[in-house]
Amino acid sequence: MDEMILDLIDYGVEDEFDEDEESGEITIYGDPSSFSAIQKHLEAEGFEVTGAEFTRIPNDLKEVTPEQREAIDKMVEKLEDFDDVQTVYTNMKPEE
Repeated sequence: MDEMILDLIDYGVEDEFDEDEESGEITIYGDPSSFSAIQKHLEAEGFEVTGAEFTRIPNDLKEVTPEQREAIDKMVEKLEDFDDVQTVYTNMKPEE
């Protein structure tokens, strides 16, 4: 796995990854502008790409109070009700 990640760094992939041992799937994170090159390289190396998506990952997660979380969750729900809204992202720390 480490060799593969080192090889993919040239394609804009970060050195962090998530591995699901049960399903045998690996999630890698990379530069969206390199998406096509990463996918082509993986397929050329014999890997099956089972899913791919663009996701915004916050650099700085923020602590919020339960009241703030409730208000933000309500706002996100209302935003997601609009047909033109595809995805809503926040930088709240996940609940523990």
